[in-house]
Amino acid sequence: MKIDEVQNGSRRELCSMPWDEYRALPALNGSAIVHGRKSLLHLRHAFEHGRPDTDAMQFGRLIHCLLFESAEVEKRYRVWSGRRAGKDWKEFQAQTQLDGREVVKDEGQYSLAAACEAADGFLANARVQQLIKAGQPEQTVLAVEHGLQCKGRIDWISTECAVLTDLKTSSQIEPELFGRSFFRFGYDLKLGLYQRWLSARTDKRWPVEVIVLESAPPYDVTVIPIPDAVLDRGVEKAMLIIQRVQRALETDTWTGVGESLQLVVPYTEMLDDDLEGYEDAE
Repeated sequence: MKIDEVQNGSRRELCSMPWDEYRALPALNGSAIVHGRKSLLHLRHAFEHGRPDTDAMQFGRLIHCLLFESAEVEKRYRVWSGRRAGKDWKEFQAQTQLDGREVVKDEGQYSLAAACEAADGFLANARVQQLIKAGQPEQTVLAVEHGLQCKGRIDWISTECAVLTDLKTSSQIEPELFGRSFFRFGYDLKLGLYQRWLSARTDKRWPVEVIVLESAPPYDVTVIPIPDAVLDRGVEKAMLIIQRVQRALETDTWTGVGESLQLVVPYTEMLDDDLEGYEDAE
């Protein structure tokens, strides 16, 4: 898929869409937009090539499926026991791919057993129970920004609480530590866009709450509401990136971080004497 396919967008809707169909839809998604914080060159590469899959990423998908679409687990995954080598493994892997499913381990970290254990803690949280009591999973929202087709996939729309709900698995779920990850991974941009697009389709503003699930035992879980001010600022940053993409498509100019840059030295790496004369050195 080439990035120039996102030009002249026209689809604005909220709908249920199979994952494969969503992936194949030529539209600028939140994950690609986040790469634009680094450079347009990195954004285009992320859009056209994606990123290598990892066990942690698969575990996140498995958790989402197990908690929001439990009836789909058997359709999407096949469990393999033992070492991933030899004739039997290769045949199993090939057949699983032909079936359009993923292979998942039966035990250990990132396994189906681990996901089931994590789900127990997830379901024990009172606020989580309120959020998932009634709602719609994995909703696709389509929008057009500055003439470019955009798309997003919302984890869960809670009709019980009228909340846009997102699920994140993380090794650090304490609010301060997760907050650092929240901004480092650009969740403010992605969730801000999702809120903007969902609100446009429903004519009301949806509060956003993130369910943060620990990715290792004891699989603690918490719910963190995201202030609208954070989301609004995320949208502002995303819109600037989308505008830059629009200009890059017009000129076919995809700049990197810069041809020549100066070294940025943290103050903590310098001796006190080296910092004399700097007003903010103390």
